[in-house]
Amino acid sequence: MARKIDKNLVTKSENLTKTVWILAWPVIVEMVLMTFVGIVDMAMVGQLGPASIASVGLGNQFVMLATTAFAAIRTGTTALVARHFGAEDSDGAHQIARQSVIMTIALAIVTLIIFYIFAESGMRLLGAEEEVVQLGIWYIRLRTFGLVFHYFTMIFTSTLRGVGDTRTPMVVNIIINILNPILNYGFIFGNFGLPQLGVAGAALATALAQIVGFLIIGKVIFGGKSLITLKLKDDYRYHKESIKRILNIGLPAMGEQVAMRIAQIIFTMILTSLGTVTYAAHQVAIRAESISFMPGWGFGVAATTLIGQNLGALKPERAQKSGYVARNMALTFAIIMGVLFFFFPEHFVHFFSDDPEVVRQAAMALRLVAIAQPSMAINLVLAGALRGAGDTRWVTYITGISVWVVRLSIAAYCVFVLDLGLLGAWMGMLADIFVRSIAFSIRYARGKWKTIEV
Repeated sequence: MARKIDKNLVTKSENLTKTVWILAWPVIVEMVLMTFVGIVDMAMVGQLGPASIASVGLGNQFVMLATTAFAAIRTGTTALVARHFGAEDSDGAHQIARQSVIMTIALAIVTLIIFYIFAESGMRLLGAEEEVVQLGIWYIRLRTFGLVFHYFTMIFTSTLRGVGDTRTPMVVNIIINILNPILNYGFIFGNFGLPQLGVAGAALATALAQIVGFLIIGKVIFGGKSLITLKLKDDYRYHKESIKRILNIGLPAMGEQVAMRIAQIIFTMILTSLGTVTYAAHQVAIRAESISFMPGWGFGVAATTLIGQNLGALKPERAQKSGYVARNMALTFAIIMGVLFFFFPEHFVHFFSDDPEVVRQAAMALRLVAIAQPSMAINLVLAGALRGAGDTRWVTYITGISVWVVRLSIAAYCVFVLDLGLLGAWMGMLADIFVRSIAFSIRYARGKWKTIEV
């Protein structure tokens, strides 16, 4: 017989706004710090010149690609743990968590081998200039080493979020993101008696911080200090039905990520054709814009947990209402950020670079994307809500079609035919964001995700 655990505030509280906020604020704080560290990271690397900025930007394309397959495990884990927890089935939640761990071990080994071997050829494939290639090779290899440990941090984080615990992941990521810039300062510039490694130092600093994060959250999960507790002596044997359920939800999510990442690589190739300075400007603008993702991501995580647990508790109407509450709260923050980006783009851009041409192009791109901030918030929240319901196939369809048909075609036309440079490429990105927000809104409103069996 399954052990029982009490339902938490996610399915009990009548104040949905308060519930959403309780779940979202730790994620927002976590994202604020992560984004700030990313800003500091890029600002430090930016002192080394445009080639270094470009190498980190291109290297991160591969790091993001390395996480696409992991989306299958992470998304399936959160959705299923949330369902079991909402249904007060602790044994089911723990079974899913254990199977996720063994899948993560296999994926980590494959990732380390592939990205170590193909780091150089991958950089050349993107059309990077020789200086950028040489800087990027060890950046990719070192980041991948750290990513192997970070996979486990992310799977434990996904498990905890499934039961409504967003505070523990916040604390762990705060530690990671405090440690990261300190190590950056040491390894990039040779401070604290550490070797001066430049771009490679930025990657090494991130990898070491991720290892520390893995050790901390591992102690929480295996130390009996969380709602989901694992032990090394537990049964980690292959369980076909659990793996099948995880992949049934997760494989479409992986497909979404693969479609997005490959499209981003092609988008990057369009941008690198415009030269190192323009690509550096793109990276600066992306880093600045990432500030606006923080609230949307937080409310999206809250929506995932709320939808999953309420469906597990057989409360589909409450689940749908929760998603709308999370969306509306995210929109408030998005509108504020849009106004700031439109009227004060240079203030954000100057933090990363003082190169006049980089600043000019990045500020122009940031002002353009300001108008898409509400649509971006809708995408983050409603896509998260649909994933929480297990409706990952439609998230994949919408994302794949929009990114490949809308973003890439418009970007290529504006860059290669209309000769609009960085502005033209970002016009394609904006069109994609608008199309997805409409499609996600329609899919969510129809409510067919309420009846999905997971």
